[in-house]
Amino acid sequence: MILPPDYYHCFLGNGRDAVLIGYTGAMVPLRAQGDLDRCYWYKSDRYYPEARGVISPARLPPPGTPLHAEGSGWYELAPLGRTWYELWRGGRRLDVRAASQRFLPHEATLYSSVDYGALQAEAVTFLHATRPLLVIQYEFSEPVEFRAHFSAQPWVDEPYEPMPFDDLRIDRDAARADYRLGETHGWMGLALNPAPTAAGHSDDGCWLGVAAQRITHYYAIVDDQDAPLDHAVLDKAQSLGYTALRDEHLAAWRAYFTRSAITLPSPRFQYLYDSSLHLFKAAQNPVSGGLPVNNLRLTWSSHLFWDAYFLFDPLVHSNHLHEALEAVRFFQRTLEHARRHARDEFGQPGLKWDWEITHGGHKAYGTWLHQKEQMHNNASYANMIWSYYETTGDRTYLAEYYPLLRGLAEFFLADVVRQTARGYEVRPLVGVHERPEPLQNEGLILSGTARILQLAAQAAGILDLDPDFAAHCAEVAGRLIQALDLLWTGHYFASSEGSAHMNLSSLAPIYPMRLIAPDDPRALATAREYLARQTEYHAGYGPSGTMRGTPWSTGLLATIFALQGDGDTAWSLIEGTTPALSQHGGYSELLLPPNNRWNMMYFGTAHGSVCTALQSLLLSAQGTEVRIFPAVPAAWPACAFERLLAGGLEVSARFDRGRGHLSAEVRNITPASLTRRLWLGDAVETVTLAPGAQWRQERASGW
Repeated sequence: MILPPDYYHCFLGNGRDAVLIGYTGAMVPLRAQGDLDRCYWYKSDRYYPEARGVISPARLPPPGTPLHAEGSGWYELAPLGRTWYELWRGGRRLDVRAASQRFLPHEATLYSSVDYGALQAEAVTFLHATRPLLVIQYEFSEPVEFRAHFSAQPWVDEPYEPMPFDDLRIDRDAARADYRLGETHGWMGLALNPAPTAAGHSDDGCWLGVAAQRITHYYAIVDDQDAPLDHAVLDKAQSLGYTALRDEHLAAWRAYFTRSAITLPSPRFQYLYDSSLHLFKAAQNPVSGGLPVNNLRLTWSSHLFWDAYFLFDPLVHSNHLHEALEAVRFFQRTLEHARRHARDEFGQPGLKWDWEITHGGHKAYGTWLHQKEQMHNNASYANMIWSYYETTGDRTYLAEYYPLLRGLAEFFLADVVRQTARGYEVRPLVGVHERPEPLQNEGLILSGTARILQLAAQAAGILDLDPDFAAHCAEVAGRLIQALDLLWTGHYFASSEGSAHMNLSSLAPIYPMRLIAPDDPRALATAREYLARQTEYHAGYGPSGTMRGTPWSTGLLATIFALQGDGDTAWSLIEGTTPALSQHGGYSELLLPPNNRWNMMYFGTAHGSVCTALQSLLLSAQGTEVRIFPAVPAAWPACAFERLLAGGLEVSARFDRGRGHLSAEVRNITPASLTRRLWLGDAVETVTLAPGAQWRQERASGW
């Protein structure tokens, strides 16, 4: 069969578990796009034993470099198992002729129509929202001989994906396997409804068979890493039955999606936005709260680093406050890691989170040891801590997390900030390009350090704490913002001092560090220059092909244009990411030459960046100003949103260009009175709202 050009396996997740589902509605052995992911079941924070030396090809160190470093592991996600099915007729296995699929994000469910020539199949596939359980229900055009298989071994035993387990025992009579992965014990098993009437085994697994027209296929992988081993997952599932399990699953996702909504005139990017919100929830570890890029092997194996901010930003503004708070709690849960890392590896006070860590706080970049000198992830974490407070106005929360902001400030003052004859600067460090050569006054480090100190000072002032320390932080932050002049070429912010190069560090003072107002002439000029150089720079890392359509950096740039009120340019940039989109609403990280090949899929950082850009077209806040529909593209006839958050307000609004109509409803969600300048289109009103109070407005748009 021929798959669509934008085909990729479908990602389903519940935060702890992640699966990729193929074109049959179950798992298939095909590597997506020829050389990327196969279909497996992964669990967040379950890794190959380090002694195996299993390393993703994209992460291999240069030839001659040792594969292990003391205190640093690779922590590569282990493929735990796989399940698939076969159809038999007259002693012959049927082959797929054609297939079509549709993933519905609001249901976290994949619907597949599969043509087997002699018969047709409809499959409904979901990974249960709260149980370690994959459920597939099939409806065939006529009764069929069906076999469901599972295996605890990889599709192909190869250096990149060898058998992960230290111990594996398969009970073929019970269609079950027990395993040990390091210190973690687990099991996997298979069940069918109607009850199987046949069973068998292959070299690497076993199968259950039944002849029927409607069949439910259950597959579970359960371990004891987070809770005592539950041996009854499949028994409970069969006792509840498909309908009750489905209702549980849909209720959980319905509760999540009812927090907010946006309505876009573009079906493609409406689907992308909804699929992205699914991904953020599906990837967030429910135990640690951590927001990884994703829980797949190619997406950095569920590791945590600065990318977390790009998922957090659209989460908090889409009113998912529970998920946002859990993401911040990750830093409390790994506090000892940050304290130990600052003390033992830098000899400094305070807190510093290492560049790339596991959910348990383990260093996770193998022998790429220069990465410990890449520090801007900590500024992203400070932004996350502050953004939750800025959105909710919760002083109790701020008091709880102020010690983290202070700890970050203490470390950066001691280790990163330098006072020179020119004033305050930052020492040479590894930049966003991730190469080992340190850069002088690298833009993201410089602006990130200023941001950490600025936020620590603001938090201390609100809480009336540490006045001398807060004053020092504020002074140094102000001087570091002035030091951005060292990067200003007269036309744009360079990536570091003495360079003419542009990358994400050039944009960082504007967003995400928000030190330079979007309408500052330097911000306007930098955004335009970055746009003009798109054909020269690839994903913000450096010269290497085209950046057009690379969604992470393009989304960041589009956000800046939206904040500047230029919705047409922002929308053009967003539409330009289409080549990076897969059939099921996933984004690749990069588009590689020669034919815009994908390098991975379901790259959460890209999803977050573009979602923030879309939200910024509809709603934005800067200080006490909140703008409703600040940058609606001229090509949009209408748009709307419900219950987005900005500046301490929950906002719902509608825009209809054809009717010339604007309406908005605003509610203060903070515990204190707020005074805001509210812009509805091009009209502004200063409003003071008590806690819970609302403001409503309808007017002609004039657009």
